[in-house]
Amino acid sequence: MNTDRHGFNIRKSACLCVYLWFFMSATASAEDTPRSAMRKGLKAYRAGDYTNAVEMLEKTALEFPAIGNYNLGNAQYRAGDFEAAAEAFNEALRTTDLELQAKAYFNRGNALLARTTILTGPEQIGLAAELAFRAADLYEKAILLNPADLDSKRNYEKALHLWLTLEFNQGKWSYDRAEELLKEYKAKDAKTHYRQAKKQFEHILENVDPNHGPAQHYLPNVVERLEMLALSVDAAEHDLKTALRQIEDYQYMLAVQRLTTETDERKYAFDIKPDLKKRYEETIQKNQAVLKIIRELSSLNIVE
Repeated sequence: MNTDRHGFNIRKSACLCVYLWFFMSATASAEDTPRSAMRKGLKAYRAGDYTNAVEMLEKTALEFPAIGNYNLGNAQYRAGDFEAAAEAFNEALRTTDLELQAKAYFNRGNALLARTTILTGPEQIGLAAELAFRAADLYEKAILLNPADLDSKRNYEKALHLWLTLEFNQGKWSYDRAEELLKEYKAKDAKTHYRQAKKQFEHILENVDPNHGPAQHYLPNVVERLEMLALSVDAAEHDLKTALRQIEDYQYMLAVQRLTTETDERKYAFDIKPDLKKRYEETIQKNQAVLKIIRELSSLNIVE
């Protein structure tokens, strides 16, 4: 069994060259014709000179849209240009040759999976998951054309596993990011990431794997965090209303105590609703002004 550097099953490239060699005209002599470019491209490919192979094989795609693009895709894949290779294999699928179609499906799946290995940023996890899902679909189509194709069956299972892993990683990254933001009291941004994590874990359990243990573990934690943030806002609004009633009842010191109490939950509420923080500050200032007047009046000497 052969695997590429990304761990996915591939077929020996020599089989491709032999398959194509009989397709080529042995008598072509013009230097810049698609046929001569094909010969040069295949020669460079067999020698491991994939850069020159790509350059030559690009000249063959118009004349030989199926086999030319298939060859070009193989060279681009070996050169590390996975996105271009995927497009070339897609063009090769236009053929009516079912054997070539099966190979093009298989190799396009490999190209998409190879792209996932270079999408390493957290913001790229979603795209990588999409590519893995599409790759699994391509392997499935290759299997339909060739039910005995063990490489496609193995890669299909690997692609599905990778897809599930990436789907979970996307939710886990959002959750971890939310936890970091919460420690910094950036509750509004944390709430956004918690919601993204919740949506992703629910998606996994509803559409991917209802028994996915990690998603089942994290989802209640996310729900708990979102409920806590919602309650923190409710509590802060309730405390403000209570303080305003205390001021109306001349209970100024009690209002001060309620308004100036600092908790993590109140910091979360202020970050989520900046206007609430502003109302607190305005109420505290007015209450302090009243207390100042009371203190000044109490300090006056009364003449008897």
